Amino acid sequence: MTSGRDLFAPKLGLTLPLCGFHFIFFFLYVTDPKKVAGLFGFWPQQALTQPWGFVTFQFLHSGPMSLFFGAFALYILGSALEAEWGTTEYTVFWLVATLGGSLSAWALGTPLVSDPFVVPISMLFAYAFLFPDTQFLVFFVIPVKVKWIAFFSAGVLGLAFFRDLFSFGAGPAFVRVLGAGAGFLYFWVRHHGRFKARKAAREAIVAVKTAGAVRQDEELEKRNRELFPRVESLRTSERTGEAPAGAEGLRSELTRLVVPGVNICKPVDFKGDKDGICVKCEGFAECSLRYLAGQPTEIVVKRRDE
Repeated sequence: MTSGRDLFAPKLGLTLPLCGFHFIFFFLYVTDPKKVAGLFGFWPQQALTQPWGFVTFQFLHSGPMSLFFGAFALYILGSALEAEWGTTEYTVFWLVATLGGSLSAWALGTPLVSDPFVVPISMLFAYAFLFPDTQFLVFFVIPVKVKWIAFFSAGVLGLAFFRDLFSFGAGPAFVRVLGAGAGFLYFWVRHHGRFKARKAAREAIVAVKTAGAVRQDEELEKRNRELFPRVESLRTSERTGEAPAGAEGLRSELTRLVVPGVNICKPVDFKGDKDGICVKCEGFAECSLRYLAGQPTEIVVKRRDE
């Protein structure tokens, strides 16, 4: 399998203990199949006296191949999803998928004495939705994108549904579908809810930043419009040879307001407070100092018809 994510993390958490339970229950089942199935399988008539059966049924396997594929799928897919979501959310997903199978079996009066693969199927669909282009090596040789494996599994699930429906009845047919569907439905709702929440948060942040930027522009324009008549008065006084009081104070104030690094226009483009562009620019103070030094000699505002 090739992916940019660490699919085998976390090293601890829920996935590895769950895989261990599969092996422990399998060895117990091998020693006494009838007793272990009766004690840890899910039996609708004993659901309230053996409530652990709502969960433990999925750890039972009819043979080594079932154990291998169940534990292997749980380890690969579960490790990736737990790393992506965190242990808490992953645990809830696992419980929803598990109880989706056992609760539907309870409602339909169907016993479960082996893992119907409701959790691995739910995990496969969720994983394929999140990472559709990740590749698995089928038979450890053939690279196949996980989305195609999910489509194939959905087809097999559909065929198995009709097979069980006509061979064993509605109960066994619906249990796997309802269990797998419950897990994926939970994932779907959580995924889209989280996506909408993140989108709303991003939009709120943008709105706050935009409102802040507009407010800063308004404050900057107000400051520059109040500042320029003083600049114009000083410029006029100095051109007539007068030395008005406070001249150096205004220059010092303008110097403090200069923002380093602002890309200002050519002197000829400075319009003072005669347009709505210069007064909104952070370089207004720097251009005003340049204007006091005679650049430009005159402010020229062209009419649109010129």
